[in-house]
Formats: sequence, structure tokens, C-alpha cells
Amino acid sequence: MKKLLPLLLLIVLASCGESGSSQKSESGNILENLTYSIDTVVVDPGEEIINLSNGLRLSDVSQDRSQMYIFSEEEAKLSVIDLDLLQLKGKIPFEKEGPNGVGNYLWQISAISEGSLLIGTFQDAAIFDFKGQKLQDIRLDKEDVKGIAESKELQNNNLRVSHDLERYYTLPGSVFSTENKMELAVIDRKSLDGKLMTLPALEINLDFTLTLTSKEIINVQAEDIFLLDQNGKFYISSSATSDLYAYDPKADSLQLYSFPIQSIPRSKTDPPGQRKLTDVDVWNAEIEKINTQIRYGPLLWDDSRQYFFRIASIRKSNADPEIKAKNDVFLLAFDKDMNLLGETQLEELIVTPSFPFFKDGKLYSYVNVEDELGFAVFTFNF
Repeated sequence: MKKLLPLLLLIVLASCGESGSSQKSESGNILENLTYSIDTVVVDPGEEIINLSNGLRLSDVSQDRSQMYIFSEEEAKLSVIDLDLLQLKGKIPFEKEGPNGVGNYLWQISAISEGSLLIGTFQDAAIFDFKGQKLQDIRLDKEDVKGIAESKELQNNNLRVSHDLERYYTLPGSVFSTENKMELAVIDRKSLDGKLMTLPALEINLDFTLTLTSKEIINVQAEDIFLLDQNGKFYISSSATSDLYAYDPKADSLQLYSFPIQSIPRSKTDPPGQRKLTDVDVWNAEIEKINTQIRYGPLLWDDSRQYFFRIASIRKSNADPEIKAKNDVFLLAFDKDMNLLGETQLEELIVTPSFPFFKDGKLYSYVNVEDELGFAVFTFNF
């Protein structure tokens, strides 16, 4: 493990402070007197090279946070990172084509269990073991999913497999869908019995979906949907709002959680005037309006404290495109039953943590350190 000097950390995080504090006056806020420190660590790749040309777009961490997996489409190999030793354990070769092929234009990888991995393209998905062997194709559009209309587009980039391998979860449709509602599909993996549940609190996403159509390009801007299988429940959240849902498979019930957040807006509030555009300048103006509103990140589980955390940020408007925009960054804390425990601004931070996850009570955030895999490691004290 290599530790870098604070000066390099300042460069990597665009002048994030080595330590900071944030004060809140609200009674009962566990983050009221939060202090934090930051260290930076770099993974030792040995004689290999960890391909970071696409950052961590195709990556995931194991449930116990002992390993990270990074898939390189160019190499068709899965890099396995030991997060305890901060070393590259090795690379697992996969096939692009054939019976064990992963396909082209990969969209996601997702660690399901200790022995299996979900790899998905825009149209197909499959479960693989960690030897590169395909265990099962997932083709929901071509299977008879009982209880859900055939018109529903189930095979998409929001497809997940539960950690117990019992269920498929997916949000039907795509960014090109004309439907004005959002739904969660829960499908039994063995019987292919399925059901739909509406997610009205997340339909705000649809208000902030933009399509640009011109002679040269078709482009789509959409809010992110975050899916998390944790502690026996499946959580669905959005970058546009603090509201989120939890599906409990044991009770077969869906619950909406809304929070009395005080320090930041609870959702985006200023949608674009029109969602289908043909003028690039209008498109850029609408994108700027969207990007300077509140943005919520995914739920993050801290096993050591038994808390959920969530990072939110507001990008400051910047008239000079040559200067990197700065963010106001906020931290929210919840107990395991999704009660809001605290909120605060991380005042020294001007860059939102990238690919964040908690390990051993500390927040890890991806940084590229001279083309080597590194993490800014936040230690929170409260």
C-alpha cells in the first residue's frame, strides 16, 4: 500500500482539504459536530496494468467489501482488486463471443454473490462465475414472464439479480419510453412469475429527461436510478429526489420513504420547458439548468455503524468552460430503518466523491493517480 502526501491529495481532489469540520445547530443531528480527515491510497498492480480508460464505469465491489472487480472491454478481462491489501490479485479472462461470450457494448457488471457476477449489455445479460464461464442467460423479453404484459420492456440496463439468486429486479422501459410512469418489476427467477409495483415518487425523473434530435446526433439526458440489494431489502432511489423506495421480499411489500431534510432541497424543482429539443444551444442551456440543481447519489451502507449514508451535491454555475466547476457537497445519515439521523455540508470539499462505498467505517472515493487506481479515504468522526 502506498500513501501519498497531502499535497498530492489536494491536487487529485481539486483542493479538497486534508481535514475539515461542519457545524449544524439542529437538535438531534448526529452530524452536527462532524470532523473528518482524508488520506489517499494507491493500489499496487504488480507487473500488470489496471485499465482505467473508462474509469470505474464497469466495476463493482463485493458484499463484504474485500474485493473490487473492474472489467476491461478492450482486454475482455476482469481485474480483481484485494481491497484489504490494496493489491491486484489477478485478471480473469472472459470471451467476447461464443457460448461464454459477454457480448459487445457492455453496460454493467454487478457482483451477485461470492461465486457469481451479472454482466449486461444494452440488450442482453447473463450470470457468470469467476472463471469466465456463463452460468445462465437472462432474456426476459424472450421468456414468458407470467403476470406482466408482454408489451413491457423488461430487458434493460436496470436489470439486477438478488444476492440470494431468487429474484430478478428491473424497471421496465428505457429513456426512450413514452410511458409516463415508473414501475418496479419483481420476477421469481425459477418460475418467472412476476408482478409490477408503481413508483410515483420517482416519476420526477421523467420531467428531467431530455432528448436532442438533430441532423448529426441523437442525444438523451436522464436522471440516474440507483438500485441496492442490502440487508434483505431492495432499495430504489433517484438522483433527482431524496425520496426512495424499499421492497421487502419477505413481506412482498413496497414502502416509500420521504425525509424532513432541512439543509438542501429535497428534489430538483425546475424542469426544462420542453423535453424534446432540436436546437443545440437550447439543449446546452437546459442541461446547465438541470446540472446546477440538487443531485442525490446512491444509498451507501456502512456495516460498521449499521447506518446508511447518502451524498448530495449542488454544482455551482460556471461561465468559464475552461475552469472546472465546483460543487457544494452534503452528507446525510440514516439508521437501518431509514430514519434520517443527520445532515451536514462537507465544506472543504468542492468535488463530489466518485464511485463511493464504505469499507471498515471509512468512505472510499475513486481517484486516478497518474493512471493508477487510487482512493481518497475519508475518516468521519461524529
